[in-house]
Amino acid sequence: MVNDFFKPLMVNLTGKIGCHYDVESVLPAHNLVIKPLLENSSFSYVYGLKKNDEIVKLNSDILINEKGKYKIDISKECIIGHEKLWNATRWNRGSIIIVIEKDKINFSEIFKNTFYLGLLNTPNSGNTISAIKKCREEAEKDNIAICFSASNGIEWIQIYAKDNTFAEILKNARSNCKMIN
Repeated sequence: MVNDFFKPLMVNLTGKIGCHYDVESVLPAHNLVIKPLLENSSFSYVYGLKKNDEIVKLNSDILINEKGKYKIDISKECIIGHEKLWNATRWNRGSIIIVIEKDKINFSEIFKNTFYLGLLNTPNSGNTISAIKKCREEAEKDNIAICFSASNGIEWIQIYAKDNTFAEILKNARSNCKMIN
């Protein structure tokens, strides 16, 4: 398979509700997708935030300022009570990335709770450039990087990996993502 990590895999987390949810809502994807991703991650960052942003203030217990980005303290509860961080849209928060070592997570289980899939031709659109750069760097290290768009909130994620790792993730997505009308 051709290495397509510059065209990341994208999958939808919200299904029929699309972007029609309240930013403070508890959504199924929080526990079924984000929680296992974080539990198996090496680290997670939010790019594109400023220290006076509302999102930073609301999530100060889990966000650690680190050289122009915010590290998410994955040793703490990062979902319950922090729904607005994950759900925020329209650049009200930056791009969130989660990095996982390959073979650390069963994507077939994750994809059973996702909808649609495709390859994204314009990964920079809707994201901070620094987040996409970090995703590409991690893919080159043979890690898996997941990016939550700054503009679309929780609706879509992009998955970066390379070579056989990407091929296996794509195969799992094709077999397990729900395709709904």
